[in-house]
Amino acid sequence: MKKNDIITLEITDLSTDGSGIGKAADSSAQDGSAMTFFVKDALVGDKVKAKIIKLKKNYGYARLLELLEPSPDRAEPVCPVHRQCGGCQIQALSYKKQLEYKFQKIRNNLIRFAGTNPSGASDRHAGRVSLQK
Repeated sequence: MKKNDIITLEITDLSTDGSGIGKAADSSAQDGSAMTFFVKDALVGDKVKAKIIKLKKNYGYARLLELLEPSPDRAEPVCPVHRQCGGCQIQALSYKKQLEYKFQKIRNNLIRFAGTNPSGASDRHAGRVSLQK
């Protein structure tokens, strides 16, 4: 793979900044592994045609060229310039899925940075954790 190659990706996850994450088979890899790509404006469930704009050792960035199969969770964005301005990365995602994405993002940050699992405990007093030091 090299810069400016056109690839087809199935988007399987969203990054912390709202970019779609997909894997493409790396033909140069001898073990048949796949390379991860971040694609702005792509959503989980989309199948896209994208152009590689930047490559790193184990991942890359690609620009969305064509939406081959839209995600069932894709919605019509309210803002007419949502793709150009960059202020509403997940506006094309249905409201329900936006809430799920934001909840998961907060949950992951609590686990990662605060060392606490916000999913709850079986005993209502056992799960109380002070986040102040």
